[in-house]
Amino acid sequence: MSERGGVEAFTVAALELLGGIAEPQAPGLYTVLWPDPVAGEPAVRQLAFDPELMDEAPDAELVSFASPALEHLLQQATASGRVARAYLHAGANASRSTAERLARAYRFLESAWTPQHGRPWWVPAGVFLFRVRYLSDAREEDLVEVAITLTDGRLLRRLGEVLDRHGLVAEPLEAWPMMAERPAGEAYAGARHELEQRLLAPLGLRRRELESRLGRESGRAQAYYAELIREREEPRAALPPDSPERVQVDSKLLAIRREREGRLAELRAKYRLSADVSLLSVLRLYLPRVVFTGTLAGKRGRAELTLCWDPIAQTGEPARCSRCDGLTYEVGLHRGGGAACPRCLDGGDRSPRRP
Repeated sequence: MSERGGVEAFTVAALELLGGIAEPQAPGLYTVLWPDPVAGEPAVRQLAFDPELMDEAPDAELVSFASPALEHLLQQATASGRVARAYLHAGANASRSTAERLARAYRFLESAWTPQHGRPWWVPAGVFLFRVRYLSDAREEDLVEVAITLTDGRLLRRLGEVLDRHGLVAEPLEAWPMMAERPAGEAYAGARHELEQRLLAPLGLRRRELESRLGRESGRAQAYYAELIREREEPRAALPPDSPERVQVDSKLLAIRREREGRLAELRAKYRLSADVSLLSVLRLYLPRVVFTGTLAGKRGRAELTLCWDPIAQTGEPARCSRCDGLTYEVGLHRGGGAACPRCLDGGDRSPRRP
């Protein structure tokens, strides 16, 4: 039997842990008994995990990170205390060969790294789902997903592929220790900053399109009112200054100009672009990592250096510079002590960062 995809596997596991039943009808399509703690009796629902199945089962609910069904399930699960986390369905190996592969992921500057002890850990990650509504003459809506590690705020740009390949489970495969998390506010700030960076291009494109349409419609409106004004100014020039007809024409010209300014203001408001951003959900995931303690030794002495292996990407994660706190794959011994990145090695005696 093949492993189900990430959201699908987690939803089915969460339903079963909450006392529900999921009966597969076709790949990606289920009839479920959904537990209802309020009514006391489970409700019968159809869940689809592939948009293409909606034609085959129009009454089914499409389940994704943005769907109300998954949000409801997560709220139920969290309230029950039975499903508060999701874990990647993947293992980790702290073998000697893993340590050797880990060392090859870095460039050690005039030094060598010797691993001492390796241990698997769970690294917490947050998947922030934002809804972006573009408001102008027409309303459009996008869903933007930002995944970051909750330990150091690094972006996980290919998490979707990882979830599809490995899937999620509601309980950990191994009872590994959990890495400490940074404050939730820092994680959200990092996710929001990444969202804003991603919105620069679509906002710029939409703004240019709206400016182009505003220019065309404003040009047509200007030409229309210019013609109305010309039609009235030509006969007005032949009227005596004290003619009653001239007063009437002046009044009409004033009304036309006011109408023109009002119409141009309406067009500017119509094609003004704004974006309304809201956070729909946060899904907490735990990813396997292998942490190796070790020693970096060279002519300048030695320093403790801990490196982390990502068993999913099959590569090392960037090391943390002890001087500037930056991430790097090139590490050397600083004359002031500790492992440092090339920039700090060349930049003189920076004070070590505070833990």
